[in-house]
Amino acid sequence: MSFWLDFEHELSKFCDIIFIDLLGTGGSKDLFGRVHISKFALDVLYTLKKNNILNFHLAGISLGGMVSLEISRLISNEEWMNMNLKSVCIMSSSSSGFNLKRINYKPLFLILFSVFLSFIKGKPSHKLFSKYLISNDSKVNKKQIVKIWDDIWKKESFSKIALIRQLLAAAFYRIKVNKKILKYNYLFIVSKGDLLVPWNNTIFLWDKVPFAELCILDNLGHDITTDDPVLISGILNNFFKKFE
Repeated sequence: MSFWLDFEHELSKFCDIIFIDLLGTGGSKDLFGRVHISKFALDVLYTLKKNNILNFHLAGISLGGMVSLEISRLISNEEWMNMNLKSVCIMSSSSSGFNLKRINYKPLFLILFSVFLSFIKGKPSHKLFSKYLISNDSKVNKKQIVKIWDDIWKKESFSKIALIRQLLAAAFYRIKVNKKILKYNYLFIVSKGDLLVPWNNTIFLWDKVPFAELCILDNLGHDITTDDPVLISGILNNFFKKFE
């Protein structure tokens, strides 16, 4: 939850927010986590249902976008018939099956290398791959961002095994496109400046999902909510309001 940083403050001006840490990360302590996006999606659905949160909009970024897409597929099942998903926002995400490069190889190597080093040093660091997550402007204006991210990672004691399984879950995720099931109101947001996940992945997702809107930005990185929390919060708010 902590990684949303200023985005939480900006979005909370418009709506109530519920953050759910995926199993094995942040406040959701678990050694092994999950290795399938569908399992993450079910965790989120059960968490919402248990807390009687039955009417909601859904938003996720990167792997969280995959989880949000999967939730919008699963929620059509009879078990969740009393839940009202009003809209879905997918940011900087992807799916296999489109014959596209889903992640740029250099930052992927640096992420994996950083995780490997963390087994030796005891804690991971964002230093090696941070420039692939945020824009050049953010690197200049938010000079402490790497320390902030590292402090969160240290404080919340992320399981390295869970993190590796999370990366595998993302790598093998493939959305099952069914127009009768994917019937919700979708918004896809991506920046052409994304150095981690090639932005045309989002274009292909948008093209395959019915009833979808598309927002293409410039000069932001992969982590668009960190780069410009005011802009992204405003875009989400304007989209959500259409379906209230």
